Amino acid sequence: MILVSKIFWPASPKFEQKFHCGSLWLNRFSKSAVLPLAILLSLSSFTAANDQLVEITTRLIPAEGAVPGQRIKLEVAVATPRWFTAGTRIKLPEVPDLLLLQNQDFAANSTERRGGESWTVQRWFIDLFATKPGTVVIPPLKVSVSVSKATNETVASTLETRALTVTTSIPPALEGLEHWVASPSVTLVHTIDGSLDTYLGAAISRRLTIKASDVMAMLLPRATHHNEPLLQMYPEPPVLRNRSNRGTLLATRSDKTSWIASAPGTVEIPGAVVNWWNTETQTLQILRSDPLKISISGELPPEPASKTETVKAVLSAAAILFAGFFAWRLITSEWFGALGKRQGLLRQQWQRLRAVFKGSPLPNKLNPWRTR
Repeated sequence: MILVSKIFWPASPKFEQKFHCGSLWLNRFSKSAVLPLAILLSLSSFTAANDQLVEITTRLIPAEGAVPGQRIKLEVAVATPRWFTAGTRIKLPEVPDLLLLQNQDFAANSTERRGGESWTVQRWFIDLFATKPGTVVIPPLKVSVSVSKATNETVASTLETRALTVTTSIPPALEGLEHWVASPSVTLVHTIDGSLDTYLGAAISRRLTIKASDVMAMLLPRATHHNEPLLQMYPEPPVLRNRSNRGTLLATRSDKTSWIASAPGTVEIPGAVVNWWNTETQTLQILRSDPLKISISGELPPEPASKTETVKAVLSAAAILFAGFFAWRLITSEWFGALGKRQGLLRQQWQRLRAVFKGSPLPNKLNPWRTR
């Protein structure tokens, strides 16, 4: 549904002066035959002075069929045959059972041809989220605009749109559910910190993260906490994040819960459940995380080493490292190299002495076995 509001600017001071003069002239010559011609000239002047400068149109996307919590876009299009001389401002009203947010910092600018003229168009989008089913009326929005009426002449004013009606309903698939996420895309991820086979006094943490598009983080369901007799629960405050990029919304909610094992036994923590209403397929999908089955033994955790034992171990390791380093330096030093050379010379001298004392291996004469 598109609602059009054509806004006309008030008459100029020059026109008011001309119209006043025309009124005096009509009073003076009201009984003359020139009366029809004077009325015709006055109407012509009034129409020319009230040329259309700004046109505002509004529409809802989608116009119908939305559920509570689903994103509905309110498009506000501001058009002028002239040009804008300042930024456009939209003041949002407070509407019960309806959340109105302007997540768009800048308008989408374009030009259109209308009746042979070029019009400048600004499109603003406001996000609507109904918190309850039913019909809600949005009062007129106040829009502050500033356009150029003529050369070196700017006209600024605050205009109002027409009232809009937003209707949401709950489909049969969502009846009886306490919460759901109306979005085209939803994911559920859980991470575990700690061992499921644990002992008394140990801690186990679970973080649940929900990500959804075209929705706000405040509308995402919170994690359900379960009190278990064998565990002490410590939930942390949720972390909510919203991000807007070129008209696309991305919401994230992260809940972290820690448990401390207080008694031996076996306990199972149910998984998280998220009811996802797919706005593209108009169907209900259920997202679940895996349950946690924790086994707690009656043994106490191993005691950490005392400070004295830790210092002794560190000193022993340092002494071993120093002794090894000293031995390595001693082996590779020049003194060891010189000692090796001296040992080689001594070995050669000893071999020569052994050869002298042992005698020559050659015979003392040729052919000693032959006689003369």
